[in-house]
Amino acid sequence: KPPWLFVNYNNISNGNSTDSITNRTIEVIGGRDDRILKLLAKKLNFRFNYFDPPERIQGTSDSESGFFSGVIGLISRREADLYIGDVGLTYERFNFVEFSFITLADSGAFVTHAPSQLNEALALLRPFQWQVWPAIGITVLIVGPIFYLLIALPNLWQPRFKVRSYTRLFFDCTWFTVTILLKQTTYVISDMYSANLTSLLARPGREKAVHNLYQLEEAIISRGYKLYIEKHSSSHSLLENGTGIYSRLYNLMVLGQGYNNSLVNSVEQGVELVKDSENVVLMAGRETLFFDIQRFGPSNFHLSEKLNTAYSAIALQLGCPYIEEINKILMAIFEAGIITKMTENEYEKLGKEKTISSSEIAENVAKDTNKDLKRQIKVDEGTKLKPISLKMLQGAFYLLCFGNIFSGLILIGEFMFHKRLRKRNKRRHVVITKKWKKIVKIKISRIRSMYLRFYRNAMNDAFVSTLEYLE
Repeated sequence: KPPWLFVNYNNISNGNSTDSITNRTIEVIGGRDDRILKLLAKKLNFRFNYFDPPERIQGTSDSESGFFSGVIGLISRREADLYIGDVGLTYERFNFVEFSFITLADSGAFVTHAPSQLNEALALLRPFQWQVWPAIGITVLIVGPIFYLLIALPNLWQPRFKVRSYTRLFFDCTWFTVTILLKQTTYVISDMYSANLTSLLARPGREKAVHNLYQLEEAIISRGYKLYIEKHSSSHSLLENGTGIYSRLYNLMVLGQGYNNSLVNSVEQGVELVKDSENVVLMAGRETLFFDIQRFGPSNFHLSEKLNTAYSAIALQLGCPYIEEINKILMAIFEAGIITKMTENEYEKLGKEKTISSSEIAENVAKDTNKDLKRQIKVDEGTKLKPISLKMLQGAFYLLCFGNIFSGLILIGEFMFHKRLRKRNKRRHVVITKKWKKIVKIKISRIRSMYLRFYRNAMNDAFVSTLEYLE
């Protein structure tokens, strides 16, 4: 595993066998652990030979048989002398092998795909989150009544001016405060955006990244993230035997993906999955993840914060007679910072290997597929700074369009309200007119009936008096 060991696999042609693993020989060409092992061999005067284990895994314990598989099992059965690499120290491994002084003080971490860029058209609208509007609405609603109480209550206690209508005063206070708040809001927003507009648009925002285990748990549940771990690694045993958040993550991983589908053969394979997919998460050692991220391009990944402390050491046989001498040498070079310097040199060497000539770049590009080319172009466009374009300013037009539509709806509502009010006033006027007409008709009919009654009575009296004269 780089940067601990760099290995070349040489295939051995054998017509009678089809096993691609057993027919390979390895050639170690460098690495930090290779340099440490050569230093130990020089100081302690011993020779060593590298070999590729058949299973090519660190190993895990079998509860039924009581044996350990992988390289740890080979050492416990004394089929190998030592194992140097990214070997995590766990409780169950201490029962089968003996560990030297630490060669690496690492920490656990997980890597996700780099957060994708958010829509540029909504860059101006994104700061107006919904959590702000309830507080603003409540403020607008209560300021007007408070202002009304400050005016009306003292005047009721000690009258200083005549109030024709307290209802009218209440609406005037409310409308006055609303207009003041709208004006101040316009000034504040314009000043703030004039200061932040350039930086906001020149460096577009990105999606929220996943930093810790609790955010990872939420992302798996709500956003469909898939968690992967290296087979038989220390991260694997930590999740499988852990409690709390680690136990919940393990259950989500097994229930969502299945046990076998959530394991990868190497960290490098997992990092490739993270690079090719946006919802894949890989948990492993931070140093190993950091090295593979540098190999595949840092712009494609996001590394989380440190989760837990994990130590690596050299695995030796139980009762190894020269473990004390190995510990003395390891302690000396660890305290002197030589191991850290060796690790930094491997990273520098990796950076130098990336600076290849233009002809080699052309050859590599010619061999790439169209999918890789499109992905590389997309990454380059997402990382480099770009000048402000009209596409970035679409949010301002969206906001203007929304304001115009909202204003138009309010204007239409006012027209409809006034039209309805005019109809109601007209209807009320017609009703009043009809009522007065009816009253006038009733009065006229009553006067007419009184006049007729008076006329008839007078005629009756005259007729009666005439009869008396005739008699």
